[in-house]
Amino acid sequence: MKRYVFLAVMISFVTIGPACKQQRANDRAMQVMEESSRRGREAMRQYRTADYQTAKSALLDFLQYEDKLTSDPNGGDMARQDAMITCVRLAKLEEKNHGPEQATYMKEAIARCQKFKYTNRCTEEDLRKTVDQMDAVSN
Repeated sequence: MKRYVFLAVMISFVTIGPACKQQRANDRAMQVMEESSRRGREAMRQYRTADYQTAKSALLDFLQYEDKLTSDPNGGDMARQDAMITCVRLAKLEEKNHGPEQATYMKEAIARCQKFKYTNRCTEEDLRKTVDQMDAVSN
């Protein structure tokens, strides 16, 4: 009888163990997504309402965070896409405020866009149009 109980417990550990590991990975991915979303909302709020220096700082902080995520298996393409969009927003912010780095940020956005295999719409015009549409929807 003890042998059967021991066997049943061992089978339970073998079947439940991997499910727990998968759940922890899913929890970590969800935490990363939630934190990225929170930071993105805050950067957008600053981008829309703050003075030039505060908005630029918020976007640069978000860009740095997204760049860190690109090496995280739970980050990936979404973080790369958010970083590219943030570069476009930085370029637009520079342009609006006559900042000196408009061209630098736009070139960075184009370079990041070209790393995506599924798109050939990596011109300044295409990126601006896409981000303008996104910003209009989220107003």
